Amino acid sequence: MSLCIISQIINKLLNKIIESKEKPIIMDNKKQEQLNAFRNHDLDQALTTNQGLKMSEDEFSLKAGDRGPTLMEDFHFREKITHFDHERIPERVVHARGSGAHGEFQVYKPMAEFTKAKFLQDPA
Repeated sequence: MSLCIISQIINKLLNKIIESKEKPIIMDNKKQEQLNAFRNHDLDQALTTNQGLKMSEDEFSLKAGDRGPTLMEDFHFREKITHFDHERIPERVVHARGSGAHGEFQVYKPMAEFTKAKFLQDPA
């Protein structure tokens, strides 16, 4: 195909998408037309930062290359990390404070063969 024909096809598809806000994906495929009824259309909702700046997406961060480190220029990622870092997560209790057992402990048989603890020796 020539570039002229491809550009005409793309322009027609883009015009169809712009004209129809309810169904932004227009295809001649019957399966895609059936799925259009169940797609999430959030064109009127805006994703914003804490300062109100509109964002197109927030799932990805700026990186140096395909697998490189995250760049410090990505202010939205830093904002998300500081939010996460300042959430209140209670610490795990290492030494639990419980109440002791009430009542009396009595040994029925002497445990001399197992231990030297004095209170486990006398069954009286």
